Amino acid sequence: MALATQKGWKLWQLDVKSTFLNGVLEEEVYVDQIEGFVIKGAEDKVSPSEETLYVRTKKGVGTLIISIYVDDIVYTGSSDEMVKEFTAEMMCKYEMSDLGLLHNFLGMGVTQTEGSIFIHQKKYALTLQDKFGLKDCKSVSTPLVATDKLQREDGSEATDESLYRKIVGSLLYLTATRPDIMFSASLLARFMDTPSKMHYGAAKRVLRYIQGTVDYGIEYVTGKSALLVGYCDSD
Repeated sequence: MALATQKGWKLWQLDVKSTFLNGVLEEEVYVDQIEGFVIKGAEDKVSPSEETLYVRTKKGVGTLIISIYVDDIVYTGSSDEMVKEFTAEMMCKYEMSDLGLLHNFLGMGVTQTEGSIFIHQKKYALTLQDKFGLKDCKSVSTPLVATDKLQREDGSEATDESLYRKIVGSLLYLTATRPDIMFSASLLARFMDTPSKMHYGAAKRVLRYIQGTVDYGIEYVTGKSALLVGYCDSD
């Protein structure tokens, strides 16, 4: 995304249909090597690693960059011709849904404008308030209290480990587009094995901070470093 912004390219998305089948297999399944990956003398062995990022270049035409994550394919490039050619090839050979410009990827919302790409997890952030019983809670201006020093032995009672881990795990996932909570989430993660009520209270405070900052995300702007901004689309 940062590279696409820097180059002024648009991001596009394809979705593979029926990647996972829910039916129970009643027959044996055999797998063959992918064409072009067979190594002479090791025809019955798999390749050493599975690439998730591919680059195609055509002299005098341009560059195409393709990223694959399970059933999601995101691609960008300098040539409209190569983008259209790739889309047509994939749609012809596989069962694909052409989703057009990238709007959502791995739970992140993506807004593309001229000169910038904005990514956020607003929808996910809002679900956390309901999930952990803090819907419509009063927000706070900082994720942690500056004067509080969290430590393993703080004298307070133990709290529900399972619930605490769920909160911290959710916060860590949110850091994909929220670097402002990276420090607090990482700090809270140190106490996953024996959390206390003080640790639990600190985790809830981070959720209250998120309540007032659900519109925050990362904006990549052409010619600038990534910025944390409070802009979000209607989603």
